[in-house]
This record gives sequence, structure tokens and C-alpha cells, in this order.
Amino acid sequence: MNKKAFFSITYQVQAQSEEEAQQTSIAVATEQSVEMPTDAVPPHLRKNIGSVESVSEISNHIWKTVIQFSGSLVDNDPTQFLNVLFGNSSLQPGVRVVDIDRKYLSQICHGPVHGIKRIRKKMGIDKRPLSCTALKPVGLTPGELAERAYKFSSGGIDVIKDDHGLANQTAAKFKARVQSVVRAVRKGEQISGKKTAYFPNITGSAAEVIDRYMQAVELGADGVLISPQLTGLTQMHQLASSNMPLPIMAHPAFSGSFVNHPTGGFLPEIYYGLLWRAFGADFVIYPNAKGRFSFSEDTCEAINHECRNLDLDLTSSFPTPGGGIDRNTITEWANKYGNDTVFLVGGSLYQHPDGLEIATKEFQQTLEDYE
Repeated sequence: MNKKAFFSITYQVQAQSEEEAQQTSIAVATEQSVEMPTDAVPPHLRKNIGSVESVSEISNHIWKTVIQFSGSLVDNDPTQFLNVLFGNSSLQPGVRVVDIDRKYLSQICHGPVHGIKRIRKKMGIDKRPLSCTALKPVGLTPGELAERAYKFSSGGIDVIKDDHGLANQTAAKFKARVQSVVRAVRKGEQISGKKTAYFPNITGSAAEVIDRYMQAVELGADGVLISPQLTGLTQMHQLASSNMPLPIMAHPAFSGSFVNHPTGGFLPEIYYGLLWRAFGADFVIYPNAKGRFSFSEDTCEAINHECRNLDLDLTSSFPTPGGGIDRNTITEWANKYGNDTVFLVGGSLYQHPDGLEIATKEFQQTLEDYE
């Protein structure tokens, strides 16, 4: 495959006039490519200076600028791509990433190994949305967490993930927790008669992530949960490129400042739906509208689209809305988001007056109607 010699990034910049927008765009192009006065760049390297391709006003004092960069700045290195994408300019107020060259991104990143189709095949689920819940809270013992996992599995839940706060605390060390929960899930499957997948949280230091990933493989986990904003996106990309790939569920902890500012950071759908997908997330967890976070329904729909977009030459990811989805609103969200969605429901299952197993059966029955 021929590698693209250049790639483009689309930014949003704040400026009082077109002239100022042009100047800001040139500053971003220079900062993200050579980071020095352009007249001091050696003549044979001036082709590496970012080039402003277009500047257009999209609203009052908000401008869209498309900047082209040389692929030689990245040399197929995903970490360096992130640096060129939004390195120093992330420190500049009024600059936001709103789109990325999809063809180039799919050249340098592997994307999800499993994706929607392979996960459906592994789970034996042809069409309907998938259910997901979280083991919590921090402080429970491995046995107590396993008991909860057993009830979820007995009720037929599709996916159980660790809460992102479960790490390697004394109360439930990683290895002991995974051993106990895997046994409980397999036992619960005998009651439900269907597959339940368990994803332990492997987030930690670089060395801990690799060690926990290998332990998860050895102990029979069905996938892993990682918070890529804490570990680094390229750590997730490395796992997705391993010789023993488990499905990866990405959690948005610590990423809010990247996506919540209207004139800085990233558009949420570009950060979660496009970048996380490109860097290997099979499941992309994001905070759903009408929950305890602030995303609009339009933003959530845009994330869903980027996760599944078939125009991108990468395997699709399962959008996984969570963050306060109530068990009583699943039908509403399934009708809105469609079948290729994983619904992450936690607190409202725990609040069910008849317990976790009954709560899970009701959750599953709601989704079975979409098969």
C-alpha cells in the first residue's frame, strides 16, 4: 500500500478577523511541524513546514482551518502522530481539533482487533444491542465481587467489567479478584445458559499494564478494561497489536478536560469515536446524555457514528454509552442508538428492589426484543 506523503488536520480557532485567523493558523502549522522561525529552517527541510490549506468562518469569531503536514514528521509512529496532531498547540487557548485525515490515520494505526462483527460472533449475538455492567464499589473483597458477578452472570448479562476504580487495592488484589470473578462468571453461565464476558481493569503503570494484561489472558478473562487517558493511547495500541489480543474496552476517566471546552481540546466524537477506535478500542465508553454528565444527544450520536463509520478503513468499535443510564430507559436509548450499541448500566441495577439477578434478567429481556 502506498503511504500518504502528506496528511491534513482540521482545527477550530478563535479570531476576531480573517487576518487574525490566518495568523493563528500559520502559528499552529509552524508549531506543530518545525517549532522554530521558518526563516531559520534549513532550505532542504522547509517542505516539512505545515501548510495552511484553507481558513473559513463557521460562526462569530470561530474559524475552521485545514493544515497539511508532511508524513516525514511522523514516519509511521503513532506516538509522534499524536505529538504533531496536538502537541504544543494543545497549550494554546482557542485551538481545537475537529477532524483528522482518516486515510492517514488508518495507515499508521491498527484499530480494533475484534470490533463489532467478531465480538458478536464470540458472544453468539447476531443483531441486538449488548448489555454491560460494572463490578463496584472499591473496598469489596474478591469473594464479594465474585458474588455480584455470579448474580449478573446468572441473570444473563452479556459483559461484566471491573469498575475503573478497581486497581490492585489491598481489599481485592488484581490476581485474586480476576481468579474469583472468572470462576463466578463461568458458574453463572451454567445457570443462564449463555455467554458472559468479563473484562478486568488493567490500568496502571506501563509495566503493570503489560503484567496485568498477561495475567488476564492466563486467568481466562474475556477482555480487558483500560483508561487510555491514564496509561497513554499508545499503550492501548500496543496491546491491540499483541500476539494474544483480547478485546479492549476503553474508559474515559481523566479525559474530560480534553473534550469539555467549546473552544479547546477535541470534539468528543473525534477524540473518543475516531482516535480511540484507531488506537485499538473495541468498546468505547462515553458519558451518555441525560445522565450525570454533560454530553448532548447530538454529541452522543456523533460518537456512535465515528465508532461505526464504515468509510474508515479500520474495524468498527462498539459505542458503549454509560454514566447514569437508568434500567427503565433502555428501550428509549436502544430505539435512538440502534442495535450496534453496548448499554452500560450500573447504579440502577444495584438499586433494583428484587436484587441483581432479577434486575439483569429484566435488562436482558428488554434487549432480547431487538434480536
